[in-house]
Amino acid sequence: SYIHAHFGETIAADDIAAAANISRSECFRCFRRMTGKKPFEYLNEYRLSQAIRLLIDTELSVSEICFSCGFNNSSYFGKQFKTKTGHTPAVFRARNSALIT
Repeated sequence: SYIHAHFGETIAADDIAAAANISRSECFRCFRRMTGKKPFEYLNEYRLSQAIRLLIDTELSVSEICFSCGFNNSSYFGKQFKTKTGHTPAVFRARNSALIT
């Protein structure tokens, strides 16, 4: 729940662990057991899912979406987005906008 509430901010593993009142190593074990992922894999996937929602539901620029979802680098955001969806954010928005209208 900490990730969902703070995904747009800079998050460290210690922040996630402190929010759950557990050690950093226990945080990693719990995440692996519950999600099958490391905390930052989960965080990145959640950020990308929020970016997808914003691209479809808003007219915010790709840069605004990038930074509001917690990415500090638009190039990294674009690369991660393309890996997940197969398209750049702009192409993804254009294709999905065409399907909605």
